[in-house]
Amino acid sequence: MKISVIGGGRWARTIASVLCGLPGRADRITMHSPSNAAGLQAWAAQSQFFGRLSAVEAWPTSTAGPERPDAVIVANRAEDHFEAAARFLARGIPVLSEKPVALSRDDIEQLNSIARANGTAFGASHVFLFARYVEAYAASLASLGRPRSIRLIWTDGASDVRHGEAKSYDPAVTLFDDVLPHIVPMVGELQFRDLAFVSLDVRRGGARLAIEAQANGLPVSLLIARNDQGRQRRIEVETEKGVAVLDFAEEPGVIDIAGTRANGDPQWTTALRPLGTMLSAFIAVVEGAPLDPRLSPDRAIASAAFADAIRGRYIAHQAEWLAKRLGEPLDTALLYALAEFGSNEAGNADSISKAWPAIAGQAELNMLLARSRLFSDAR
Repeated sequence: MKISVIGGGRWARTIASVLCGLPGRADRITMHSPSNAAGLQAWAAQSQFFGRLSAVEAWPTSTAGPERPDAVIVANRAEDHFEAAARFLARGIPVLSEKPVALSRDDIEQLNSIARANGTAFGASHVFLFARYVEAYAASLASLGRPRSIRLIWTDGASDVRHGEAKSYDPAVTLFDDVLPHIVPMVGELQFRDLAFVSLDVRRGGARLAIEAQANGLPVSLLIARNDQGRQRRIEVETEKGVAVLDFAEEPGVIDIAGTRANGDPQWTTALRPLGTMLSAFIAVVEGAPLDPRLSPDRAIASAAFADAIRGRYIAHQAEWLAKRLGEPLDTALLYALAEFGSNEAGNADSISKAWPAIAGQAELNMLLARSRLFSDAR
């Protein structure tokens, strides 16, 4: 099978590496990156890839011929996901899209419609749904009676290292757009579905958010953050019989029920890990199996719908907060907000440092915001 991975960043390389290591397979993997082809070519030349991995600058061909891929995995910049997925779905090529599948619910629904119209498979990446430690935690909860509430903490440090490489994020993608596609499907697996937005507390220029919601009348509390004191991944569910905790900051995590702690996944070192399991499920779909429900775009649509419910409140808060900060010196919170909320031209620290002092009043601020994709998409 010929599999194309679109993207040249850390996660795209991780996907390509795992594809090359799937047992019993000899797929030909090609990475496509207009901006990092040379770097990828040097990386792909490593011996562990068995000569099966290559890298090119151009996107995959979607026309019939020997170079047409059998499947495409979209793992480039979030704002480019829709264009890439739509192009190949329209030509009948199965697509698995990384999160966020697109930056609005409407766009994901449109991709789903394109896939159905062309009779091709369309999967949304929900890697944590393929984690055995999440499955084990859900099974533990089922034995504890009715759930009463859930609290989830998801934070990243300013300089986290994952798999030997510094982790980074796209400053133009809001924290909630980036993280909710992981969180919403997971809390759904724990029986907290159909989230209804209640309130939002914004701190540090948008780098730390406390979100309150309800699921069938039950309280849901989400604390998410970037550039925080460190990495946290913690779920606490209160049930009729007590509190159950899953701490997976270090995979495979620990499940704690009434003080009894257990390894989240005893098979972690001997069986496929979540990404490998998810990619295997997608390959099976390409080869004719039914779509695994954990890959369903419906879950991505639910995540995007919840993000869209937050968006208006978030943008209004940020615009008001920036107006109150006019004339003040730049600090880390302002730099964060302006990089996320400003125009593409004002997205880096040097440009922001030059532009911010010139924004003397509401009119100039409105001009800055009007150039923002985040601002314009919410209009």
